[in-house]
Amino acid sequence: MIRHRTVVDVEMATQTIAHTDSRRALMWGVMLAVLWVAVAVLRPAMTFHLAPFLIASAPPVLLVLDEGASVDRSSVLRIGAIGTALSLGTALLLLAIGAMEGPAFEAFPSPLVEAFVLTAAGAVVGIGIGWWRTR
Repeated sequence: MIRHRTVVDVEMATQTIAHTDSRRALMWGVMLAVLWVAVAVLRPAMTFHLAPFLIASAPPVLLVLDEGASVDRSSVLRIGAIGTALSLGTALLLLAIGAMEGPAFEAFPSPLVEAFVLTAAGAVVGIGIGWWRTR
């Protein structure tokens, strides 16, 4: 009886679907939050209106923009929730250290309320784009 030895190339034999690395998307959200804190500490009398929107919306959008990766909707929702919590936590931190003393838009009674509303809007937009791109 003759046995043939077959060498299998593991990389060629397994079929894998590239899954995106959610850490990269979250890192951008963290970097935006750190930038917002740094600038707000340097200029507490100014309000950076788009910061909460960007921090909440960037992670889910960047998650689905990774070329060649498959993303499911639960991942988009999870990353969107983390980005939203990061934005809300950053706003509360700025309030606690007294770096949120600038003016708010006329529709809002305080910069904190404005930050919460813009965070919610950013989460809706970011998760919405993420869900739209994963269909």
